[in-house]
Amino acid sequence: MRRNASGFTLIELLVAIMILTLFMTAAMGAVRIASKSTTAGVVRADTTEEMRAVSDFLRRQFAQLPYVTIGEGKDERLAFAADQKNLRFIAPAPLYSRGAGFIIYTLAAKRTDDGREVLTLSYAPFDPGSERFESIRTTEPMILTAGFETVEFGYFGAEKEKDRPAWMPVWSEEAERLPSAIRIRTRTEFGGAGWPDLLFNLRSGDTS
Repeated sequence: MRRNASGFTLIELLVAIMILTLFMTAAMGAVRIASKSTTAGVVRADTTEEMRAVSDFLRRQFAQLPYVTIGEGKDERLAFAADQKNLRFIAPAPLYSRGAGFIIYTLAAKRTDDGREVLTLSYAPFDPGSERFESIRTTEPMILTAGFETVEFGYFGAEKEKDRPAWMPVWSEEAERLPSAIRIRTRTEFGGAGWPDLLFNLRSGDTS
């Protein structure tokens, strides 16, 4: 009398393989989701730290923005040049540089090869005897931020005493006052918000 053969039938083996495949697929999906969540968290943390560093640096500079003019007579004007993509201003030299006098800074929204815009910074010692504020040569721009769809500057205040304060995309060369506030606005693809708007109050928007 023959004993029943022990082991798995072909159908049982196929079912076992199918169940194992389902478990492995589910496990890999969970690993991918966890990996994406971790990566997204790291990106958010890096973006927040980048924004905080840029914001802190600019806030220190704008808080001590002096009222300085260049030129003489009819050619005298503020040492401040600003539009939607470029902002040139002066501020006292930082203490760690052990230097005296002023530094000229240029913030600019530069378009990169991939079509995105980054915020850049360049600087140089300020020469009060310069006749053309915009032509002062600065260092090679350093990139401060990751890429955005757009980066734009805005300026709030009254350019002249008789004007009413308002947000403007350009601060005129004929302005008699510094703006009261500066805004940096970023946008990502499809018009979505990038960073929250960075708003900086200047120490003084008047000539005092």
